[in-house]
Amino acid sequence: MLVLRRAVSEEIIITVGEETIVVKLVDTIGTNHARFGFTASKNVRIDRKEIHDAIQETGFNPEAFPIAPLVPVIRIGERLPGELMRRKS
Repeated sequence: MLVLRRAVSEEIIITVGEETIVVKLVDTIGTNHARFGFTASKNVRIDRKEIHDAIQETGFNPEAFPIAPLVPVIRIGERLPGELMRRKS
Protein backbone atom coordinates (compact mmCIF):
# COMPACT_ATOMS: atom_id res chain seq x y z
CA MET A 1 0.00 0.00 0.00
CA LEU A 2 1.25 3.44 -0.93
CA VAL A 3 0.55 6.07 1.74
CA LEU A 4 0.70 9.74 0.76
CA ARG A 5 0.25 12.92 2.72
CA ARG A 6 -1.54 15.78 0.98
CA ALA A 7 -2.60 19.26 2.01
CA VAL A 8 -6.07 20.58 1.21
CA SER A 9 -6.48 21.29 -2.54
CA GLU A 10 -3.49 19.12 -3.52
CA GLU A 11 -4.07 16.33 -6.03
CA ILE A 12 -2.98 12.78 -6.74
CA ILE A 13 -2.97 11.46 -10.33
CA ILE A 14 -3.70 7.78 -11.04
CA THR A 15 -3.13 6.48 -14.56
CA VAL A 16 -4.30 3.02 -15.67
CA GLY A 17 -3.78 2.33 -19.36
CA GLU A 18 -5.37 5.25 -21.20
CA GLU A 19 -7.48 6.35 -18.21
CA THR A 20 -6.47 9.09 -15.79
CA ILE A 21 -8.13 9.68 -12.43
CA VAL A 22 -7.43 12.86 -10.46
CA VAL A 23 -8.04 12.65 -6.71
CA LYS A 24 -8.16 15.98 -4.88
CA LEU A 25 -8.23 16.48 -1.12
CA VAL A 26 -11.12 18.93 -0.84
CA ASP A 27 -11.42 19.33 2.92
CA THR A 28 -10.51 17.79 6.24
CA ILE A 29 -13.08 17.38 8.98
CA GLY A 30 -11.48 17.01 12.38
CA THR A 31 -8.64 14.53 12.65
CA ASN A 32 -10.34 11.40 11.31
CA HIS A 33 -12.32 12.50 8.23
CA ALA A 34 -11.50 13.88 4.81
CA ARG A 35 -13.49 14.89 1.73
CA PHE A 36 -12.12 13.91 -1.67
CA GLY A 37 -13.06 15.01 -5.17
CA PHE A 38 -12.57 12.69 -8.14
CA THR A 39 -12.21 13.61 -11.79
CA ALA A 40 -12.33 10.85 -14.40
CA SER A 41 -13.94 10.07 -17.73
CA LYS A 42 -17.53 8.82 -17.67
CA ASN A 43 -16.50 5.24 -18.40
CA VAL A 44 -14.55 5.05 -15.11
CA ARG A 45 -16.73 3.87 -12.26
CA ILE A 46 -15.88 5.31 -8.81
CA ASP A 47 -17.70 3.90 -5.77
CA ARG A 48 -17.27 3.89 -2.02
CA LYS A 49 -16.02 0.48 -0.84
CA GLU A 50 -19.31 -0.49 0.81
CA ILE A 51 -21.20 0.26 -2.43
CA HIS A 52 -18.66 -1.69 -4.47
CA ASP A 53 -18.92 -4.68 -2.10
CA ALA A 54 -22.73 -4.62 -2.25
CA ILE A 55 -22.64 -4.60 -6.06
CA GLN A 56 -20.23 -7.55 -6.03
CA GLU A 57 -22.33 -9.53 -3.54
CA THR A 58 -25.69 -8.98 -5.23
CA GLY A 59 -24.60 -8.96 -8.86
CA PHE A 60 -26.60 -5.74 -9.33
CA ASN A 61 -25.63 -3.88 -12.50
CA PRO A 62 -25.99 -0.11 -11.93
CA GLU A 63 -25.25 0.58 -15.60
CA ALA A 64 -28.55 -1.14 -16.48
CA PHE A 65 -30.39 1.78 -14.83
CA PRO A 66 -29.21 5.04 -16.38
CA ILE A 67 -29.48 8.14 -14.25
CA ALA A 68 -31.97 10.71 -15.49
CA PRO A 69 -30.43 14.05 -16.46
CA LEU A 70 -30.45 16.69 -13.76
CA VAL A 71 -32.92 19.51 -14.16
CA PRO A 72 -32.33 23.01 -12.84
CA VAL A 73 -34.15 23.86 -9.63
CA ILE A 74 -35.27 27.39 -8.83
CA ARG A 75 -35.41 28.21 -5.15
CA ILE A 76 -38.16 30.30 -3.61
CA GLY A 77 -37.23 33.96 -3.93
CA GLU A 78 -34.89 33.49 -6.90
CA ARG A 79 -35.72 35.16 -10.16
CA LEU A 80 -36.50 33.07 -13.21
CA PRO A 81 -33.87 32.98 -15.97
CA GLY A 82 -34.33 35.94 -18.29
CA GLU A 83 -36.50 37.86 -15.81
CA LEU A 84 -35.65 41.54 -15.64
CA MET A 85 -34.01 42.71 -12.46
CA ARG A 86 -36.32 45.25 -10.88
CA ARG A 87 -35.75 47.28 -7.80
CA LYS A 88 -38.46 47.40 -5.19
CA SER A 89 -39.62 50.95 -4.70
